[in-house]
Amino acid sequence: MGIEPQTLNVVQLGMGFFLIFFAFNSQAFIEQTIIDSKNSEGVVSEYAGYASAAIIYGVFTFANFIAAPIVGLLGARWAMVAGAITYGIFQAGFLFLNEPFLYISSALIGVGAAIIWTAQGKYIAMNSTDETASIHSGLFWGEYQVSLIGSGIFLYFAFRDLKDNDRIEDSKIRLVFGVFTAVTAAGVAILGLLRTPPKNESLIDPNIKSEPEMTPKELLYSTLNLLITKRMLFLSIASIYTGIELSFYSGIYPTAISFTDKLAKNTKTVIAFNAIAQGLGQGTVSFAFGIFGDITKKLGRIVIVFLGLIVHLLAFVAIYLNFPSDAPLDNTNDEGIIKPPSVTIAIICAYFLGFGDACWNTQIFSLLVANYNKKSAEAFAVLHLFQCLAASIAFLYASYFTMGIHTLILIITGILGFLGFFVAERLPTVTEEKNENSSNNVD
Repeated sequence: MGIEPQTLNVVQLGMGFFLIFFAFNSQAFIEQTIIDSKNSEGVVSEYAGYASAAIIYGVFTFANFIAAPIVGLLGARWAMVAGAITYGIFQAGFLFLNEPFLYISSALIGVGAAIIWTAQGKYIAMNSTDETASIHSGLFWGEYQVSLIGSGIFLYFAFRDLKDNDRIEDSKIRLVFGVFTAVTAAGVAILGLLRTPPKNESLIDPNIKSEPEMTPKELLYSTLNLLITKRMLFLSIASIYTGIELSFYSGIYPTAISFTDKLAKNTKTVIAFNAIAQGLGQGTVSFAFGIFGDITKKLGRIVIVFLGLIVHLLAFVAIYLNFPSDAPLDNTNDEGIIKPPSVTIAIICAYFLGFGDACWNTQIFSLLVANYNKKSAEAFAVLHLFQCLAASIAFLYASYFTMGIHTLILIITGILGFLGFFVAERLPTVTEEKNENSSNNVD
């Protein structure tokens, strides 16, 4: 028996995201380091990298309110293409880096991110059933996050000849971001070639009639109404945690590695190994869940998210012990509780960060696809609204807080996030909620 066309669609989707986020994740790992290098020339301010990330996720937050109507208007495929183009514009801006364009393109990519991620969730839902939701979420997330491995390998060869205090030359910056822009363009092309399943194809349940197409205005109201439902409110707590840990593993932790002088002679290569380790952690979980779908279905979403929480808590404690408190803020010769800082521990923690993140995100995606197949665009918009708001706030305080405060915030929000996910998973199904709401509306 061959692979189902819907599964092939999800694999192609993952390929497109692999290329786009190979570039974007690579950039995220080195952005503040590049900014720090250009700051010495007076080109940009000291913490422009953190500010750029805060703008991206801040705009992303509020753009989620308009994402579902735009996806409804353009369709999932062309909405993803439109969103992906903004990533290319952002990457190209580093070929002639200047602060005003950096912030403008950051805002632009915030809008694009809201559109591409909402459309991605809708496209997976269009190609999934309740039985395949977990498998498809795992396959997509695995392909998407394996881009981290590619990012790490690329960054290693790009920066392996640098010593710790060497300035990154403009020629190298242009080469690196020229590659990023070209790879992003290839990803856009793959998304543009995606197959759209027939509209009359009801994958979730043949007995359920497709809901009528909604206008952009109706989609906006539908998103706002979904925002205040019980399940989404509890799930928002988990989304907030994933936003905070996203800002940590993608920006704050790599910056701390780069700024810890006693970690290695060339901390730029450690950033590369950090990316590879995170990608391996993400890939291990995602592909395992995708391939062994029956086993993971028996375990249940709650058990898998709890595993992700435990792995993350271990990583946060180890990071706190291994790094000096001021590592996220500036270059430092200080040491943490472990003396000297250990590269091995840093890389193992990176693997744990990726492993845990995949546990959380694959199961949140699976829950949304299974429960909101007919309102997938609205559901993913609400998910990313809370996630991005949290990430934006985290990047804003990143330039003020020490490593100890970062890890404390992560531990507290992680525990609360698990409790929120637990309740959201245990609540009645969407059908039962609709029946309850219908009975309440009867005069």
